[in-house]
Amino acid sequence: MRTDAIPTLAACLTLTTALLACAQQQTAAQDVRPVSTAMPQAEFDSAEAVLTALEEADQDLRTFDSGIAYTTINDLGGAITRRTGSIAFASNPAPADTPRRRFAVRFDTLLRGERYLTDERALQTIAFDGRWLWEKIHSEMQVNKREIVRQGESVDPFELGDGPFPPLPIGQQKDDILRRYDVRLVPSDDSLAPDPDLDERFEDEKREKEMAEALVKFAQGSVQLRLVPRGAEPRFAEIRLWYKPDDDGRLLPRMSRTVDAQSRDISIVQLMHPLSINGPAREDLLQVTVDEGWSLSETRLPAP
Repeated sequence: MRTDAIPTLAACLTLTTALLACAQQQTAAQDVRPVSTAMPQAEFDSAEAVLTALEEADQDLRTFDSGIAYTTINDLGGAITRRTGSIAFASNPAPADTPRRRFAVRFDTLLRGERYLTDERALQTIAFDGRWLWEKIHSEMQVNKREIVRQGESVDPFELGDGPFPPLPIGQQKDDILRRYDVRLVPSDDSLAPDPDLDERFEDEKREKEMAEALVKFAQGSVQLRLVPRGAEPRFAEIRLWYKPDDDGRLLPRMSRTVDAQSRDISIVQLMHPLSINGPAREDLLQVTVDEGWSLSETRLPAP
C-alpha cells in the first residue's frame, strides 16, 4: 500500500525517518543514555547475529522520540532535498494483544537547492494513529485525513518494504526478514564513501562530497545491514540499516538508506542521538488537531 500524502518520506523514516529497528530492552521509563563510540562490528560475526540481538531486545519498546533528518537525492540531476524536525513513536495495547502503533513526524526546516526555509513554508506534520494518516500543511492551513486501515483491522506501518510508510523495522521477526531478504553485515561506511571522481571545482560535486563525508562520520561506530529483496517487483532495490549501541551494548536505530526500485532515487533517514526511550508518549506530536479556520479533507477507503 502506498500513499501520496507523504511524498517527502518516500523511503523508513523513518526511522522513518523511516527509516530502523528501535531495539531497546527496558522495563520502565528511564533517562536517556549516551551512545557509545566503540566499533560494534567486532561484536557480531554475521547478519543473523545482529538480527537475533535486535529481535531479543525489541520486546518492551513502548515509546521513543528523537530529532530526525530526512534527505532525498533525485537520480536524474542529483537534486537534493533535506528536511529536519522531530519524530515520535508509541505502541499502545489493543484487543487480542495486537499493539496499535502510532507515529508522527513534524518537519520545521527545509533545504531545497540553495533555499533554506524555517518559516511556515517548511512546517509539515505527518501522523498515523493506527487507522488514519494525517497530513498537516501549515502554509496552506490544510489538514488531509486519509484512511489507511479499515475499522477493526490492523497494519504494521513500518513493515520492511511492504508497509505504507518508510521501513522502520520495529518488532520485525528475524525469520521473516531472512525469508524475504538477502541480508549481509557490511562495514559502516559501505555505500557512503564519496565518489573519488568528484571534482570539487564544481559546486554541486563539492556539496555531494561534503555530504558523503558527513554521512561516513555520522555512521561511525555503527553496525550496518544491507537488505536486498528476494521477491519480484520490490518497492526498494535495497534497504540499508545502521544501528549504534548505547553504553549497555543495546543497539539503537541510527540511520537508514533506501534505493527506489523504479526511480532509483535515494532516501536517507537519520535519527539524532541520544534517543528518548520509553518515556511519556509525545502526544503533542502524535495527535493532530484541526485548528480554527483550517480546512479538512477526508478520504476513506473504497467499500470492500
